Amino acid sequence: MARWGIYCLANDNVLDWMLAFLRSLRTYNPAAQLIVIPFDHRIERLASLATTYDFTLLDEPDLLHRLDQVGKMLFPGRYRGEQMFRKYAAFYGPLQNFLFLDSDIVILAQLEPTMQRLLRARADLVFFDTSVEWVYGDVEFRRHMEANFGSRGFAAGAFVSRPGQVTIDDLSSLFGDWERLSKVFRRGVYDQPVLNYLFDVKRAKIVAASEIVPELSSGTWAGNPVDNRAKCLSRTGAPAVTRDGKVLPFLHWAGFRCDHRMPNIDFYLHFRLQAEPSWRNRMACRAQFRHW
Repeated sequence: MARWGIYCLANDNVLDWMLAFLRSLRTYNPAAQLIVIPFDHRIERLASLATTYDFTLLDEPDLLHRLDQVGKMLFPGRYRGEQMFRKYAAFYGPLQNFLFLDSDIVILAQLEPTMQRLLRARADLVFFDTSVEWVYGDVEFRRHMEANFGSRGFAAGAFVSRPGQVTIDDLSSLFGDWERLSKVFRRGVYDQPVLNYLFDVKRAKIVAASEIVPELSSGTWAGNPVDNRAKCLSRTGAPAVTRDGKVLPFLHWAGFRCDHRMPNIDFYLHFRLQAEPSWRNRMACRAQFRHW
């Protein structure tokens, strides 16, 4: 079987998300290798969880510094934009195949069987959700990329790939054309348009997970307005399934704040409270989830 592991980008600032992510991951995948890429230097509390949840922090300061410099060149003065490029460390890391997951995710199934099937497809990148309007903001340019490069417009918060698919040289090659690209990329999402563009212009093999494993749901976004996941999911046993019987490997709250307004909040709170039952009685919890 192909070896694989998981990368996640996090720091102490997203610990409320991260605790639910870690608890759900270890509920269904106790042995999966997890490497956390530090978003910045604020990782003291995060590091204290490493033994409990069996993960390591990526200790590659030179690599992270180089990626920070890329972010500063592309998004000068935008702190989040600069740091988001640290996720590209996954393409240089020790895992020979990897699943990258954002921290605002809860895992709802065993991942090993699905990952083995995904890896056998030998795609350059496997995605779980499309988000084309959040990739190429300029409609004319989007149509150009779809017609001439077969752009899929994938969401960059969860994907499967392997080392070497994106390099710092690839990222640096954007500098000379950045004035034009920055006008056609969707603003405010930073790394997502860049990742799509680099894979598109390489004409890489990009495949949806549900095209390889048909029983998978074609989307994992928790806020999907068409498929109301609060009503469609069964919480009895694993894996979670939608109303039409599709397996949902995880839920992703991309674009939502961690508070009472997030959709399908019960799935998040289930794992957050398992990780730290006393949190329910704290002021921080009451402030975030005051209507719960």
